[in-house]
Amino acid sequence: MRSEDDENGGIEGAVSDIAELAAWCLSAGIPKLTIYEETGAVKPHLDELERYITKNLRAYFGVPTPAFTLKVPHSNKTVLCGTEVEGQPTLLISLLSRVDGKPTIVELTKTMCDLTANNDLSVKDITVQLIDEELNELVGPEPDLLICFDPVLNLHDYPPWHLRLSEFYWEPDNDSVNYPVFIRALRQFSNCKMNVGK
Repeated sequence: MRSEDDENGGIEGAVSDIAELAAWCLSAGIPKLTIYEETGAVKPHLDELERYITKNLRAYFGVPTPAFTLKVPHSNKTVLCGTEVEGQPTLLISLLSRVDGKPTIVELTKTMCDLTANNDLSVKDITVQLIDEELNELVGPEPDLLICFDPVLNLHDYPPWHLRLSEFYWEPDNDSVNYPVFIRALRQFSNCKMNVGK
C-alpha cells in the first residue's frame, strides 16, 4: 500500500485499486482475486471496499451489477454483494495479510502437535496433502498468477505455502496498479507451460 502522502495512496487509494482489479478480473473471466496487503490495513474497511467495488462494477457492467464476495480469513468475515444472475460471472475476493502466512503455518503446526500428543491424530496421518487441505481451508487456494505491482520484487511475507506453483509477474519500473501491467501479466501467463508431476 502506498503512503497516504503519495497520490492515490493510503486506504482510499488501496480500496480504489482493489475495485479496479475486481472489474478487470470479472472482465477477463477470472473467478478468484486474492489481494495481499502486508499490514492488513484494508481489512477493517470492508464497508467502504464493498461500496467502491459495487460502484466500479456498475460503471463497467451496468445493472444488474455482477455479484462478488469479500472474504477475510482468520476473522471469519464474508460479505456477499449483489445478486447472482445466470450467465453473469461472479468474483471471490480474498483479503490476505502477514497473519495469513507464517503465523498460520505455526498455529497449524502447534495444533497438529497438540492433537498428536493427545492421540487424536497419528503422526502417519500428517501428510503434505493434509497440510495443504488445512491451509486452503484457513487461508484459501494458492493463486495461479501473482502480479507484483511494485518497483521492487519483495513478497512482504506473502503466505509461503501459497507460492509453490504460482507464476510470478513483475515489472521493475512499475509502482502502481494499472491495466497495461495487468494485461501483460495475463498474456505472459497464457503462454506458461504447466508441468504437474505425479
